[in-house]
Amino acid sequence: MSTISKPRLKTYKAEGVIRPFRFVKFGTAEGQMLECDANEKAIGVFQGSVALAANDFGEVALPGGGGLIQISETVTRGKRLTPTADGEGEVVDAAGEEYGAVAYQDGSANDVIYAEICTSTESVASDA
Repeated sequence: MSTISKPRLKTYKAEGVIRPFRFVKFGTAEGQMLECDANEKAIGVFQGSVALAANDFGEVALPGGGGLIQISETVTRGKRLTPTADGEGEVVDAAGEEYGAVAYQDGSANDVIYAEICTSTESVASDA
């Protein structure tokens, strides 16, 4: 059995639609969040199983703990994940990409897997 860490959760207000288990970033005002676009620096991963509408509140798994994330492609355990244009996780595969999680499970496109949420301290060339 894989080792998993307990999620560190914080509640944020959605500035727009946020789909389940997607990377999120800071919103335009304190305490607010937006879904990430491709390769943006994430603050965490939204942990709801139902999409949020603007002004709804939702829990975000923060760095230093684990969480669930939806992935857009085949991922193997241990790979660094960066946001896609839809906020899903994909393997870091190009220079200069930021990562926001490390996969703790293998999975295929559209799966929801467990990951360790982290902040990149540097962009990486590739983890493919």
